[in-house]
Amino acid sequence: GAGYIVDREILSDEEKKEFDEGWENNAFNQFVSDRISVRRHLPDYREGTCLTNEYAKDLPATSVVICFFNECWSTLIRSVHSVLDNSPPHLLKEIILVDDFSNRDYLKKPLDDYMQALGKVRVIHLPQREGLIRARMIGMNVTTTDVITFLDSHIECTAGWLEPLLARIHGNHSTIVSPVIDRIVDETFEYTPLRATEVQVGGFDWDMTFDWHIPPQRDLQRPGAPYTPIRTPTIAGGLFSIHRDFFAKLGYYDPGMEVWGGENLEISFKTWMCGGTLEIVVCSHIGHVFRTRNPYMSETSSDMPLRRNMVRMAEVWLDEYRNFFYERFQYQLGDYGNVSDRREIRDRLKCHSFKWYLDNIFPELFVPSKIESYAFPFCADASSDINRKDLHLIQPYPCHKRGGHQVSLPFGSSKTCPIRREHFDSRKTGV
Repeated sequence: GAGYIVDREILSDEEKKEFDEGWENNAFNQFVSDRISVRRHLPDYREGTCLTNEYAKDLPATSVVICFFNECWSTLIRSVHSVLDNSPPHLLKEIILVDDFSNRDYLKKPLDDYMQALGKVRVIHLPQREGLIRARMIGMNVTTTDVITFLDSHIECTAGWLEPLLARIHGNHSTIVSPVIDRIVDETFEYTPLRATEVQVGGFDWDMTFDWHIPPQRDLQRPGAPYTPIRTPTIAGGLFSIHRDFFAKLGYYDPGMEVWGGENLEISFKTWMCGGTLEIVVCSHIGHVFRTRNPYMSETSSDMPLRRNMVRMAEVWLDEYRNFFYERFQYQLGDYGNVSDRREIRDRLKCHSFKWYLDNIFPELFVPSKIESYAFPFCADASSDINRKDLHLIQPYPCHKRGGHQVSLPFGSSKTCPIRREHFDSRKTGV
């Protein structure tokens, strides 16, 4: 798991071109990835009782679904090998690779030939771009197991990753489980594992942006901590296992969602609200290359599908709390399509309210008061530019109607009526 450090300045002109193109095309250091074995040996990152746990002999097998678009060869191949090399053969039925209409030649016949030699791996080439959400459903529909595991295409599974995930679902089919997601450094490909005491859980803010946060004390004090599974309000969505029947009960992914984005929050909310459980399984470690940008955004028409997806999710699951989200972009909802079939699923399952979710699953989330602006077209603006000296200053600024770090709020706030946002508080900034 050690990193590979390259000094660009000492490379030849040809190597510098390869180095730069790798970053441009992938938003990670392909030059380094290509020089690391696609079957590199990683240490066993399990700790404590994770090393001695014994699992039932009748654990269900899983199918692994990996979707990709123009993925770098070395990261994709390394992902597949890590699954094959670290999974007990009787627990891994198949790996389904879904090519979401890539346009790189090496992801066509060369990939087919390579995977055919491995066994257990099937490649599906889609005839048009579908986006992550639909591509995952296409992949799932050809699987043959009760448990489906979704993984990203630039990951590395480690020793013992699979058994603890399957054990939780074996014990309760309505449990969705995610591994601990370790960081693979985008520049050096160093694998940096999280210790059990460092594991964080998923959350979100009122921009409907997923985030990580320290677990509350009640979960830190769970039996067997820190090595036992920990419940999480949301999951990141890239890596998780789910029972087919429970996925069907929840209505799978929303088929009206486009490309990517929001599907992780939708599945998180409806899991908890409709009788299921979300857990991060501390004994399961998978590394993931975290990128600072999406290298394929220009390949899609725009990032508008993200808002459409979020609004669809909000209309079905957030109840009156959706207004806190809509305030971020001045209620410019756009055309989000028909969600009546998604509401019918919620009604049929007699799911809890979103207030129940906030009270029982994520009581730590700051819920703003319902107030309306008397100052429009001015908004409360909390800069997200880390280079600004007034980073944490909340101040009036013309509304740009894109949400983000702006909300429509009345000014003249006082110490008795502070303006607060998830990461900003007027009591601490002097507003």
